[in-house]
Amino acid sequence: LKLKQENSKQSEAHKLVKKCLQAYRDDVENLKVIPEISELLFEAAEVGNIEFLVELIRFDFDILWKIDNHRSIFHIAVEKRHESIFGLLNEIGSIRDLISDSIDKDGNNILHLVAGLAPQDKLNAISGAALQMQRELLWFKEVEKIVNPSYKEMKNGNGKTPYALFAEEHEKLRKQGEEWMMNTAEYSMVVAALIASVMFSVQLADGLDNRIETSTLDLAFAYSNAIALLFSSTSLITFLSILTSRYSYDDFLLSLPVRLMIGVTSLFISITAMMVAFVASFCLKNHNHLKYPLIFVVIGLFACVPISYVLLKYRLCVDIVQSTCYSSSLFQPRQHLLY
Repeated sequence: LKLKQENSKQSEAHKLVKKCLQAYRDDVENLKVIPEISELLFEAAEVGNIEFLVELIRFDFDILWKIDNHRSIFHIAVEKRHESIFGLLNEIGSIRDLISDSIDKDGNNILHLVAGLAPQDKLNAISGAALQMQRELLWFKEVEKIVNPSYKEMKNGNGKTPYALFAEEHEKLRKQGEEWMMNTAEYSMVVAALIASVMFSVQLADGLDNRIETSTLDLAFAYSNAIALLFSSTSLITFLSILTSRYSYDDFLLSLPVRLMIGVTSLFISITAMMVAFVASFCLKNHNHLKYPLIFVVIGLFACVPISYVLLKYRLCVDIVQSTCYSSSLFQPRQHLLY
């Protein structure tokens, strides 16, 4: 309800802004010399108010040429990590090259600005230091696509290239990402090893009676046991490859997140299969007590608790998939905002 009220207030505010701008429609020349308009423009860019910026740009397209301390709204968007504002560059045509070529008073081009560390609130919105590092690399690679090739090796006032500045600013985050990734892999390896050892011992012992007739529960137990063993082994090997990685900057972009995604997904599948095997085994062992069906229902429900806890408590897999598989759409607006 609170979110709906905030959205309603924002909608009313945008309508008010639109009416105010419409009131100046017949006197554009005076609008351009009003300093408050430029102040509002850059304040909106600072906080990431894309709706307000779109209304200003629709009203006067030339406002895109406004600069503050030799920085356009797109330089601010890059520095503050506002994807929606940066995405507007794809809608303004060839003039984006002219606007993005600005250099500030310290000799920083737009690639130097993205080489700096993101604001803390932006980093906190992403799970784990490794995924934070991945997002920073995605930003750097995306800005690198639009800059003049000569800007990639340009030195700023401190004599640093964008690549050198990025490495310096993100070294602490890289180490935190390495530590976070190794801790996650180590803890997950323990669980995967336990599941693999239990499932392997059960497979060898095969505590079920050797019956000529094979029931549906027999097949369910056999298949789920095999699935748990295979996927826990896959998870174990994947996490081992994470522990032996070099942890270079490029590894955080795709290699490490994909390995972590495979490892965590395999672990979740093995946990689910293990609980299915347990329920099937329990039902087979106690099939003579079918006159008490409530017991089987209760056991089945309790078996779902570990699975539900894992899925609800750890959203890590979802975050990894979103960050890795949908990163290409991060800077692409779902619809054209200006036209």
